[in-house]
Amino acid sequence: MNRAYIGLALAGFLAGIVFGDRQMKRWQIETRLYRVILVLSCAVVFGLGGWLMSAYGYHILKAVRYWILMYGLILIGLIDSRKKIIPNKAVLVLLGVRTLLLAGEMACFPQLILEIAVSSGAGLAGGGLLFLTVSLIAKKGIGMGDIKLIGVMGYYLGFKVLMSNLIVTLTLTVLGGITGLVLRKTSLRSEMPFAPFAAAGTIITIMMGF
Repeated sequence: MNRAYIGLALAGFLAGIVFGDRQMKRWQIETRLYRVILVLSCAVVFGLGGWLMSAYGYHILKAVRYWILMYGLILIGLIDSRKKIIPNKAVLVLLGVRTLLLAGEMACFPQLILEIAVSSGAGLAGGGLLFLTVSLIAKKGIGMGDIKLIGVMGYYLGFKVLMSNLIVTLTLTVLGGITGLVLRKTSLRSEMPFAPFAAAGTIITIMMGF
């Protein structure tokens, strides 16, 4: 990794642990297990993720965008796993940050303004509408929080990468559900939190170089 990547990765790792600890206290989900998950997740996202994205030759703005998305999903996943809720405020913060980053990307790459706008816009609208349609057909199992989260993920990833991400995420969700049934931790009527699987799927997809 070059110095810019190393500096940002280290700053992100330290800030992520401090901020995440405060958020866990705020949501009253602070446990030893969750602290371990937070630290290990930050190490993967900022350490391994930084090294891989540097090796892939990503522009630093793209790396920052992916770091923020992965970290945000980790925190939302922790909250959703315990509280069974995806906070609207967290989704709005991710939405606002992405909009600022989008403006920065357009300023740095004026020749790609249309491509950047179409990709992010299609991800936001396409992802949200796709899950909204599925929720209307299924009539249960997918909440508005999940729909908004998918839309924001698409806003960060773009529509094409989001589709790859959803394949990984939904595969993990199915495997998680089957595992829960086998271990008798859940039943067919149990409500499964979606955000933890979305976080894991997004991290895997980004690490694979999409």
